[in-house]
Amino acid sequence: MTDSSNEQANINATSSKTNRGGIWLPTTIAAVGFGIVLYGIFTGATGLYKSGIEVTVEIGLQEFWRELVRLVVFSLLFLAAVRINCWRVRRTFGNLPIVALRCLATVSLIEAVRVVQMDHGVARILLLSTSQFVLCCIAMVGFFGITIREAAVFTIGCTIGVLLLWLGAHVGMWII
Repeated sequence: MTDSSNEQANINATSSKTNRGGIWLPTTIAAVGFGIVLYGIFTGATGLYKSGIEVTVEIGLQEFWRELVRLVVFSLLFLAAVRINCWRVRRTFGNLPIVALRCLATVSLIEAVRVVQMDHGVARILLLSTSQFVLCCIAMVGFFGITIREAAVFTIGCTIGVLLLWLGAHVGMWII
């Protein structure tokens, strides 16, 4: 296959093919992922709270709103990253609601991993980072039909973006 036919195949490809679960698969996966997060919030999972904190209803509700905002913000950032990736590989974006639901489902699965009951430390960071990376790659391949290599490059780019946002937030708090 020549480069021009390869490029033409990319232009004709779309990010929101309906044969990849339609609207119900990402909705179901997003609900399951957020359900796991809710379970962790209201049972006091050590993955979401610091060790030794007694979780009251008030603390649980504060964490619920924090997680909800986190889910929305990261889903929007993920949607923007998918759009930028479509421009980069010259692929049409497709149906916005389906792409947005797939981004929400992916982010809710990634967030659900944080509920893991494991002591805070280096082992937890390595295990969670690796499993979140793999989940993101699998979701990109499954939902958007890209190759494993493209999924890994996309996920690495998103990881670097999140790290820069985290670093910027901490520098901003340090300045204030």
